[in-house]
Amino acid sequence: MYSCINLHFTDFCNYHCKHCFVKKENYELSFDELKTIVDKIQKYFNANNIKGRINLAGGEPLMSRNIDKLIEYISSKNIDVSIITNGYYLDDEFIERHINQISTIGISVDSLDYDTNIKIGRCFKANVLSKEQLIHLCNKIRKSGIKLKINTCISKLNINENFNDFIYEVKPDRYKILQMSCDESDIRNRNNVVTDEEVKTFLSRIDYKYIYENAEEMKHSYIIIDSEGNIATDNSHASNISIFNYELEDAIQLLNVDYKNYIKRYV
Repeated sequence: MYSCINLHFTDFCNYHCKHCFVKKENYELSFDELKTIVDKIQKYFNANNIKGRINLAGGEPLMSRNIDKLIEYISSKNIDVSIITNGYYLDDEFIERHINQISTIGISVDSLDYDTNIKIGRCFKANVLSKEQLIHLCNKIRKSGIKLKINTCISKLNINENFNDFIYEVKPDRYKILQMSCDESDIRNRNNVVTDEEVKTFLSRIDYKYIYENAEEMKHSYIIIDSEGNIATDNSHASNISIFNYELEDAIQLLNVDYKNYIKRYV
């Protein structure tokens, strides 16, 4: 069964990363819509005797004015909450507010170099999170008893960077490395896609335990509900199956989920 549902409830983001799949026109689910979705997820978990988790993503979820209410509502349903953020709006106060409500905070870290972050688009008005700021946030998360996850997406722009010192400094509970994927029609970004051989060289430099997902493994291995309520199986969010028209179990049956890769993702 499926124990983690990814809720990409907002498209809004302060960054403009070249590898990002969010291409829509800044949609965001209302809080009433979010409650309906959470209730359907709870019903699915309860019916299948699953201690489940909702992973909040975007866009940038911390930009939403509903983020605190949403975390509290999910937690009140006895569902684990995790969140993936670029970290820009993450602070000590947010972490402290949700110590007993969030099980994992994932931070996307694609570079520790200012110029590289600018090239990737991992910046806001030319401002980036410094290595020191990231270390502080990671330490705060771990000291608060919340699990820490670091995600790194590999592209031509950061393929020669060495993350070992940083990873050993922050000691994430989970370190995931992903291969940048790009649609062939995306002429602007496809030159940044790395080959399997380049990734192999990058991975050979990593001493810390990691999980790697290539572009093929990411296809059809998620269960994602997007900012319009459509349910899909990968980051392209290509779907016309609305969660508002189906119970979650019925909607999942209509999807082509790669269960083997789904399970691999969450071991």
